[in-house]
Amino acid sequence: MKSLRVVSLNLGQVEPLDFNGKTVYTGIFKRPVNRPVTVKTLTLEGDSQVDLVNHGGARKAVYFYPSEHYPFWADLLNVKGLEPGALGENFTSIGLLEAEAYVGDRWKLGSAIFEITQPRSPCYKLALKYQRNDLVARFLEAIKPGFYASVIEEGVVAPGDALTLVSSAPERISVHDVFRLAVGFESEPDLRLAIFRNERIPEFWRRKVLSHGGTQVLSMMGRVK
Repeated sequence: MKSLRVVSLNLGQVEPLDFNGKTVYTGIFKRPVNRPVTVKTLTLEGDSQVDLVNHGGARKAVYFYPSEHYPFWADLLNVKGLEPGALGENFTSIGLLEAEAYVGDRWKLGSAIFEITQPRSPCYKLALKYQRNDLVARFLEAIKPGFYASVIEEGVVAPGDALTLVSSAPERISVHDVFRLAVGFESEPDLRLAIFRNERIPEFWRRKVLSHGGTQVLSMMGRVK
């Protein structure tokens, strides 16, 4: 049986970055901590979130990123031995890729329970962190977004804790499908329509998926209200 667990728990504090001669602040610099951490409804105790529009709130309380993608990013960024947290994630996981992470599924980690909500949309601050102007575009092309989750039950999580499926959403729509159809132009009108009609998925992503669907999806719907 495949092992599903969190290999690293990462927290960050507010740090400055230069952006076109101006100072912006970010919590993207996450670093591993080797201790249990309390999970609150909107964040992890000891973690800082700056841009609460794009990286916080109930449906983006915590960010998971699969460790399986780390070799890809190490090669692209030309960085040997990327440390967990390098993509700005709270939880560096193993065994749960985006194609198996279904929106609405609930997972127990430590004594907390999380619900998968959506993929991560790339942020310009990730590009600033690595001083790569092309990094947002490369993130979109890679189709390796990781995924956000909401906190259903508060609790305590420690590095190495197992991920255990608690319940499955009836609609089997993966984070991978939402992201790839939001940024790509594959036809798949039935799946696009299913995504658009699934209110578990945030409206931002549903509209993105629909906007790339063309007239075929619109004709299936009649009209969008």
